[in-house]
Amino acid sequence: MTLNLQKYINFLFKQNTKEKLNNNLQAIFKESKNYSDNINDPYYQCKNEELLEVFTTSWSGIQEEISESMVYYAITLYWLDAINLELYRAILQELGSQKLITDELLVSSYWMFWKKQNKIEKPRRYSFYSFLEFIRKMGVDPLSFQDFVNTTKKLFPNMKLSEREIEIGNEIERFIKNIQERPQYIEEFSSSITPDTMKYLDFYVDLELLNNLAYFSVKNISKQINLEKKTSLANFQKIIEKEYDSRKMRTVPTVIDPVLEPHLAKFDAKAVLMEKLAALPKEQMKEYASIKAYSSPKNAQKIRISFLGGGNIGNMGILVQHDNNAILLDFGMSVANYSIPRWHPSLKYVRAVLVTHAHLDHTGALPYLIRPENGKRWYATQTTRVLAEKLLYSTSSILRSKGITKKNASPFQKVFLNNSNLINLFNEFNPLKINKTVEVSPDFNVTPYSASHLYGSVSYKIDVFGTTILFTGDFSADESELFSGAKLPTDCDVTIFDGTYYNRETVEEDPNTVILQAAETCDRLIIPAFSVGRTQEMIKRLERLRVSAKRRVMTTGLAADVSKSMGLRAKFDIVKNLSADNFENSDIVVTGHGMLQGGTARKLIDETSSDENTGILICGYQAPNTLGFALKNSHSIAKKRYHQNIFSAHISGHSSSESLNEFIDKLSGKKVMVHTPDRTVPREEHKGLIIPKYNQEIVLKNKV
Repeated sequence: MTLNLQKYINFLFKQNTKEKLNNNLQAIFKESKNYSDNINDPYYQCKNEELLEVFTTSWSGIQEEISESMVYYAITLYWLDAINLELYRAILQELGSQKLITDELLVSSYWMFWKKQNKIEKPRRYSFYSFLEFIRKMGVDPLSFQDFVNTTKKLFPNMKLSEREIEIGNEIERFIKNIQERPQYIEEFSSSITPDTMKYLDFYVDLELLNNLAYFSVKNISKQINLEKKTSLANFQKIIEKEYDSRKMRTVPTVIDPVLEPHLAKFDAKAVLMEKLAALPKEQMKEYASIKAYSSPKNAQKIRISFLGGGNIGNMGILVQHDNNAILLDFGMSVANYSIPRWHPSLKYVRAVLVTHAHLDHTGALPYLIRPENGKRWYATQTTRVLAEKLLYSTSSILRSKGITKKNASPFQKVFLNNSNLINLFNEFNPLKINKTVEVSPDFNVTPYSASHLYGSVSYKIDVFGTTILFTGDFSADESELFSGAKLPTDCDVTIFDGTYYNRETVEEDPNTVILQAAETCDRLIIPAFSVGRTQEMIKRLERLRVSAKRRVMTTGLAADVSKSMGLRAKFDIVKNLSADNFENSDIVVTGHGMLQGGTARKLIDETSSDENTGILICGYQAPNTLGFALKNSHSIAKKRYHQNIFSAHISGHSSSESLNEFIDKLSGKKVMVHTPDRTVPREEHKGLIIPKYNQEIVLKNKV
């Protein structure tokens, strides 16, 4: 088959309206347009196997072989709005895993995304940085700056980059080459790296390298300050903040090394209470003493909150710092694209990380952040530690099963390919107890409250010099089978809360009615559910509805492991190996991989696809690129392949829209909503509600 991507792009995007296509390309466009035009016709049936391969690849993951024409179908369907970005992302990730992505495909994909975004949002400039942001969203490897420029010239000759970005791009190319060849000269290199360039390097280099670059940059800035006489720490804080501002650099905590060390003779150290030091673990004594001895007075402190992740659903990470110290709230990864929170120069100085619960979008990047040599530690409930260990080791296994090796892994993924990194992480764990206040790091006094989202989940009230911040993490104010509903403080100065279902009123049937209907009408029932939390919720609900008194309820795999380790009190059996052969009439299986992208649930669904007497009960969130989403929404291609009875019951570990509105109305301080879908708009009655963008900073002046 004769295909030409550049020629096809010129035609498809109307870069050249006179472009003539060969018969193969004409057929691809015609078939794609026909599908797009008939997508809402319930009687239309697509019979083109190469077009259908777009959907089966997204729904099934690894394919033995991908046809070249399927790539063209995917591009066309995305451009014609016949598939969504999430499904198109799954195609790119699969191509990436098989080393089939070309520079032309990546740049043209970015161009499509850029054009579509500019239709619905304030227009953004075509740029290398927004290309890198797109690549992060897609979860594939970035191009070098020069490859991006050359490919853009080839495909879209009218697209021009700004002179400043060309300067930065060339600087990035030089730096990456230099640091690979001469890593021992990092301090010298740091003097020529600008904050703008560091922002780009976040896409290419290891977190520790970025932290060290920023460390030496700050050290150089401090050395250039000339203090002629003794001064107060509060005054020095103002001086160095002006230096950061003049360089458009983010403020970092004013700690001895590297900020204060050149000027220690110009400050008077404060006395540190020895009895306080004696109560600390030995490794924390130096940290506490140095920060307390050289810290600004309470009334001079500024408190900064930076949103490094979690602006949308996934990769939660929030930095909270005062003038002399910083902590982190969660550090997760997106399971959709393996993206992690944005880099910030203050990450170098974080010693304590507060983890709200075990889900990967809140814990997944911890092994990348916390290493034995950097002195960081993390805090959570003991139950969260147990569950996080299961999920992180499972992630390691999944990456290996996808063919990820040290040769093709990103810097972040590499930490999962060595189990010693996970062992080290759990050696740095510190347990917290609900309702017990602990000073986790100097001047950060933390009280955990039950969040009723997941086993061991908590929200944190953080007291910083008398200013209080509540971070809910994922929470549910609603009663469930497992929890009684979160009762959280509403009088904090700032509340950062989970907005998963904000303005998303559910109109589905009562879930108990749906469960009973599915159990009564189907010979066999498959309930795909998340292994941690949702599986246990469903098993308890089946018992309360007396379904498990009449039918055998089973679970397997990680879902069974979690159910057992959490001491789930309900009637169910654990089965090691489950297939259609031992999946008998009246059996109900509740098991992991809740979006049906793999695992036992997917295996059973594939094996029973022609059985109209088998039921599938969808009970959780379904990402738009998944088979679970397609079945729930009666996608015509999915319906053609799967003939089971499909049921959907809305069950969630997050606060309902109604409960969330009630919680917001009770809040007395500043309201900040995270973990909410793209383009969420505050309600009329919530005019002061802040929905932060990535890297946005909120600055509070201490009220003492």
